[in-house]
Amino acid sequence: MRIGRSLFQSKVGRRIFILFVMCALIPILCLSVISYIQVSVQLKKQNARDLQDAAKVHGMAIYERLLHLERDMQLSLLKSDHSDAFAKKFLPHFNAMGVIDSAGQTERLFGQFPAFSDAFLKKATSVSQDNTALIFENNDKEKAAPAKAYMIMKADKTGILVGEIDTLYLWGIGHQNLLPPMTDLCITDQYRKVLVSSFPLTEELRRHLARDTENDQVRLLEYNDQGENYFVSYWSMFLKSNFDAPVLNVLLRNPKKEVLSALAQFKIIFPLIILLTVWIVLLLSIVHIRKSLVPLEEIKKGTQRVARQDFNTPVEVTSDDEFEEVAQSFNIMAEQLKRQFEDLNTRSKIDREILSSLNTAQIINTALKRMFLFFECHSVTLCLAAEKKPETFHGFILTDLKRRKPDEIFFDLSKTDLEQLARIEEHYIASDQGLVRRIAAKAGVAIDEYLVVLPMMIDEKLKGIITLGYEQEKSFLNNELKHARQITNQITVALSNSFLVEEMERLNVGTLEALARTVDAKSAWTAGHSERVTTLAMKIADAMNMEQQEMDNLRRAAYLHDIGKIGIPLSILDKPGRLTDEEYDIIKDHPSIGAKILEPIHAYAEAIPIVHQHHEKFDGTGYPRRLAGEDICIGARILAVADVYDAVVSDRPYRNGWLKEKSIKMITDNSGTHFDPKVVDLFLAVISDLGLT
Repeated sequence: MRIGRSLFQSKVGRRIFILFVMCALIPILCLSVISYIQVSVQLKKQNARDLQDAAKVHGMAIYERLLHLERDMQLSLLKSDHSDAFAKKFLPHFNAMGVIDSAGQTERLFGQFPAFSDAFLKKATSVSQDNTALIFENNDKEKAAPAKAYMIMKADKTGILVGEIDTLYLWGIGHQNLLPPMTDLCITDQYRKVLVSSFPLTEELRRHLARDTENDQVRLLEYNDQGENYFVSYWSMFLKSNFDAPVLNVLLRNPKKEVLSALAQFKIIFPLIILLTVWIVLLLSIVHIRKSLVPLEEIKKGTQRVARQDFNTPVEVTSDDEFEEVAQSFNIMAEQLKRQFEDLNTRSKIDREILSSLNTAQIINTALKRMFLFFECHSVTLCLAAEKKPETFHGFILTDLKRRKPDEIFFDLSKTDLEQLARIEEHYIASDQGLVRRIAAKAGVAIDEYLVVLPMMIDEKLKGIITLGYEQEKSFLNNELKHARQITNQITVALSNSFLVEEMERLNVGTLEALARTVDAKSAWTAGHSERVTTLAMKIADAMNMEQQEMDNLRRAAYLHDIGKIGIPLSILDKPGRLTDEEYDIIKDHPSIGAKILEPIHAYAEAIPIVHQHHEKFDGTGYPRRLAGEDICIGARILAVADVYDAVVSDRPYRNGWLKEKSIKMITDNSGTHFDPKVVDLFLAVISDLGLT
């Protein structure tokens, strides 16, 4: 679903959009007004605090540097070497250092000192033993330059150690500027005497400073200088606790427009943010609607696919919410429905392919393949108990669908194993268990983990076993094993029916053999003829890869192809001499008589044409209907070759049987006239395989 007009064609989409806008935009507008006022006030206060904190931090940094300089001077008292190289390495923040003796003379240790005034010497010599003094003197040569700063401490009982401090380092200016950007610095003593300043102290500023209460250590004031407003933060640094020195005042000045630049930017940006927020809210509302409607649309499409029985396309929802959970539940339901439909289809196919088949081999092959595919197992084994020896099993094993036929084995189970199998009501799942291990070993199945054993029971008697083998542990779905049991029951019924049909077929074949022998017994010269013809005809049909149903029809016809001779007088059948034309005409009636005899038997309807046409010739000169070529059914063409061959190699009242070589040559010579050439070629191949050539 694309974001567009279609998004709002949904009632749910419109409802969510209106609700989202009402719940989001109105509070945003109210909060925006309140936030603007609050932020403006807070920015002013925060900027003032930042400037105050900067003044205090800078003052504390100056104090820290004074302590560091004091430690450096104390270290110099312990060193005898005061060369320029020593000073540069260990006293880099002093321009000069020397010792003033009791007479006021200065002994230079390094650097250059000016001539000290009497007032300076008086202050210096008054320093007590435990204190360190600071003395500031204005630079007479450069009035804009910072005042010189001296640190003084007792060197010994008679001498005073004095060091001239690098003021650029002390005040944190110059190349080591530690001030915040756009910030001016001014340092004054307690008398408002400027020691260093990057801006002039106007009279207005001095009046502001004079009006401030003396108890406030940190002050913030605003004044105007040459038409521009400034904020000045004022912090007093008391040095009496560590230094014999006056109070130092740290003044930091910032342009008001710089201090409030953040507020100015806020006033520009805030309306844009509000506008952007409105657009974001609208976009989020659309995205939220889409996030809600797309899963609904996907689930809707999923239900339509399920309605069409399309279970292979899951609903894909990645919303990470209840919609995704619903989609997952829907997919689980669809998968279960798919499994149930597949099970129904599989069982339906088994019904059609197995229950409709009466061939045991076909039932077994179909069952193995269907269960192999449906249960996705490593191997399927179907073992049938022998009818007369229930402990003996004939096993069929399928491990690869590419194989045309399953592997076959025979094995015996003990009475204990048979009793244990008979007690299994539904199924038995185990790994590395005695019974399962023995069945697997007998059936030739390699078990790595699981084997599902499904007994095949009829009238509470064990008729067989179906096993599903897995290489590793298998997690079965809810009804999967139940379906396996139901399919096993269907296979059991189908095999039971096929056994009954095969028993009936054996009975039928026995009946056919009995009838054939009855026909052949009418004449001593034709004893066993029908059975031999049937055997040869079936071998030719098998070489032709004839369908099973056609072969069954051919077998019936072959056994009974001469049943019409029942209506032929024995005197003609056993006549030792040549038949007269009238007698031969009577003989030629036996195919038609046979067809009439079999006509009432509906099951032999497909065999009757073979019986009726087995004396037709390929060139159309046969009897009774003078059919030719493809008009003669294939069964009759096969039967014609087999019948003539057995007839000429067998003794008759009027001649002795021919040699096989002569008989085969006669068949070959009549290929294309009496016999179908294709059938003759197959006949020759069969005879060659039998070693009769």
